Formats: sequence, structure tokens, C-alpha cells
Amino acid sequence: MKLDGSTAILMASFGTTHPDALERCIAGTERSVAARFPGYPVYRAFTSGMVIRHLKQRHGIAVDTVGEALERMKADGVRRVAVQPTLLLGGIEYERLLQAVHGCSGLCAATGKPLVAGQEDCEALASAIMAEHPLAQDEALLLMGHGTEHAANHVYHALQEAFDKNGYRGFIGTVEGEPSFMDAVARLTASASVRARLLPLMFVAGEHAKNDMAGEQEGSFLACARAAGIAAHPVLRGLGESEAIRALYVRRVEAALREVER
Repeated sequence: MKLDGSTAILMASFGTTHPDALERCIAGTERSVAARFPGYPVYRAFTSGMVIRHLKQRHGIAVDTVGEALERMKADGVRRVAVQPTLLLGGIEYERLLQAVHGCSGLCAATGKPLVAGQEDCEALASAIMAEHPLAQDEALLLMGHGTEHAANHVYHALQEAFDKNGYRGFIGTVEGEPSFMDAVARLTASASVRARLLPLMFVAGEHAKNDMAGEQEGSFLACARAAGIAAHPVLRGLGESEAIRALYVRRVEAALREVER
């Protein structure tokens, strides 16, 4: 397509190797953005080269890197682009995304913020999650985040503070950072809850959600919760499947569009 002088939107995700999660979470959010901004073409890019290669080799699904997508947009005549990551926080992947955008000449670009960039965002995300998962009196949420060595890992603690401040029975643990999953289990046990829903605190319910969280093997979040005496059951639903959370991304896109078109 040729879009001389136009503005377009690039939705940039880490990606997933699971086509079902791609459709439900990534494509679903892209459709919500496209519906809200019908005059703006929506393009897709993944930041993970490993995921891109896996999808191509295993499933025949081709996805651009951020650099490739920007070059494709230029070839299509796009001159202004609102780049919106679906990333939860501003860690390593977000920094790589910014580098890729800054390294592309010939485009006027504005990059939106990740889903959680401040305390107000923590409040909005916690509220959206709890509204979608009404709980029984003895029930709580155990939320599995990815975690990171990056300083942005503090977001998980800030988000936990938002849950606590509002009296929400949501407890966060991470796969590769702090707080750990056993930290979350201890906090849940202290709350007197005996049942828990395990939810991925991730944009997609892919590899980590299906294995690290919901797997039956020793060491999974599910196995650890049950070993602690918690009646736990997993819910394989990524953040990108929630209409309320998609709306938060739409607001990010709107801000990026205002910036790039001013």
C-alpha cells in the first residue's frame, strides 16, 4: 500500500512462539487499536529475534523486527509513525526498541511509554486486573511476572504497593526477579486466603504462562502453590486479552499520535 505523507502506527511486542497467544493477545490488541484509530494503518513488529525465527521455522509466520517494520513503512510512504510497545515496563527490551527507532532515518517517530511507567499506571493496571477477576471471600490472585535484572524491576514492587494500598488480594511473584514467587505465596498465606487463581502478569499467555506458571512439573508456580497448601488453579489469560487493559494501550497510542503530529 502507498500512503504518501501519512501517519501510521507500529505496535511493537516482544512476541510469542505460541500462535494461539499471538492471536488472542497481540493481534487482539492490534485490532482494538485499529478500531479506535481507523484512519491510521497499524503495522506489527517483534523485538525478539529468537521468537521471530521460531515462528518462521515452526509455523511459517513472518514478523518484522522493529527496524524492518520501519523500513517497510517508509517504502509504503509513511512519514510519521507512532511506535507503541506492548511491553509491561521500560526495561532492556524497551531500551532496544528506542535504539531501533532512533537508528531509523527518514521518519518522524514518537515512541509511547510501556504499560507501567509510573504510580498512576500501577493503580490503573491493578484496578483493571481486579475488575476482571472478582474474588470469593477466601480467594486471591497470584500473579506471575517475568522479572528482570534491569532497574525497571522496581515496577513489580510498585504494582504490589498499588494492590496493597487498595485492599486488593493480588500477590505478585516473578520468574527471574524480585519479588520471588515464594514471596508471593507467603504474602497470600498471611492474608488468610486458601484459594488462588494463578494469572500471568504478562502481555501474552505463552511459554512462561503455560509451563513456568501452569505446568505440573516440580518447581512450577502451580506446584509450589499447591505444596504450600493453597488450592490453586491457573488461568491462561494474558493481559492483552483484557478489553480494559487494551484500552490502556489505546491511550498510550493516542498520546504518541498527538506527539508525532503536533
